[in-house]
Amino acid sequence: MSLTTNVDVFKPPRRGYYWSYYIITSSMELESALAQTYPVVLMFWASWNEPCRVMMRPFRAMAVAKRRAAIFCQVDVDKFKDIVEWYRVEALPTFLLLKQGVEKGRVVGAKVRDLSTIIMANI
Repeated sequence: MSLTTNVDVFKPPRRGYYWSYYIITSSMELESALAQTYPVVLMFWASWNEPCRVMMRPFRAMAVAKRRAAIFCQVDVDKFKDIVEWYRVEALPTFLLLKQGVEKGRVVGAKVRDLSTIIMANI
């Protein structure tokens, strides 16, 4: 099952369906996610990076736990270099919590405790 979505996925889900997380495949999808009133958690990652692969399971678990309260998105740094520069991502993995486009928290590295603290405190 592919979790790749289109722009319409960021509309409220139908009854009985819930958000978990989305793999961003275009800049339009990211803009659509950021335009929502829900908080957005971005995970900047790369498939070749071992700490990114380690953090995938905790990221997905948090996405499922907070699926009704926030939008969780993965951004591949190799495909979206302009977005990486815009958010000043210097190390992987980097997690950003955005509320209405404003950065409310940042975690750099494979730090599950720090990530869960920021998410639980702000969502």
